[in-house]
Amino acid sequence: MKSVNKHLVMEENHMDKLYNSSNPLIRFFHNQRLHCILKFIPKLKSQKNLKVLDAGCGEGHLLREIHKKNPNILLSGIDVTKIALASARKRLGKKAKLFLQDSTNLKFPEGYFDIVICADMLEHVHDYKKVIYNLKKVTKKRGRIIVSYPNETNLTISRFLLGIKPAKAIDHVNSFIPKKMQEEFNLPVVKQLNLPVNLPFAFSLEAVQAFKKQ
Repeated sequence: MKSVNKHLVMEENHMDKLYNSSNPLIRFFHNQRLHCILKFIPKLKSQKNLKVLDAGCGEGHLLREIHKKNPNILLSGIDVTKIALASARKRLGKKAKLFLQDSTNLKFPEGYFDIVICADMLEHVHDYKKVIYNLKKVTKKRGRIIVSYPNETNLTISRFLLGIKPAKAIDHVNSFIPKKMQEEFNLPVVKQLNLPVNLPFAFSLEAVQAFKKQ
């Protein structure tokens, strides 16, 4: 791993512990985000050769759920953490192609994917503008880019109330709001949902947005 990624915190089965947390609030929130992203994947007439990239796929939970929904979709996932990819390979088998890659240097042809997903990853990356450039580059024209990211202020408060230490996630180096994210992508928003109950972002823990590439 490059030195710029040394701030990342990823223990073995980190996300699996969140999806299956003994705390019902934590378990509900993380699973809700996953299923919200699934709903943002457009239903096309034919999804047989639909190419989907999960940039920052972690342990492969989202890719597994996409495969369950439609096993004909061609799935790819990348991550910079070897420990997460090892879990993803066990979870997915041959259901997806997985690569150890940095999102600031994607090694896919331009316009290759119909849908690119970036779930709770941009807040971890110092050079997030370069990541956004690459995500747009590998997305087809009229393709969709789905991103999710936390409300850092409310996340910190929630972690404090839940007794999680440190309250501020130490590997989050960026903070976003929906307006800023749209400005960074410079693409029209076709769908947005704030979690957990779709209140205004200022009162929410998370935003999920879908952009359409022109």
